[in-house]
Amino acid sequence: MHHRTTAPGFHDPARHSWDSHHDQWQRILNEHPIPRRRLQHDCWVPVQARLVWEVSGVEYRDTIAYAWAPRRLVLVEVLDPRRWTHGVWLHVTDAPRRTGRR
Repeated sequence: MHHRTTAPGFHDPARHSWDSHHDQWQRILNEHPIPRRRLQHDCWVPVQARLVWEVSGVEYRDTIAYAWAPRRLVLVEVLDPRRWTHGVWLHVTDAPRRTGRR
């Protein structure tokens, strides 16, 4: 009998895209709603994001803010298996600009 195998990194249609035993999606509790597109402005600013994960708690991460909007919101890149999307809108107090000194 032939057993089909799937190489790592390839989609296996036999496995549902949400598998609670392997994936651990979490909400980010300090996330703000997405502003209307016409209010968003592109940028590229190094920031240190403060992420408050639903289960994992507070995490500080060096990343990039690549958009801003009124109400002092910035869209920061979050590449993480716990997250469905690759960005999160935060208040600027949760994503201060990084300085060159470390």
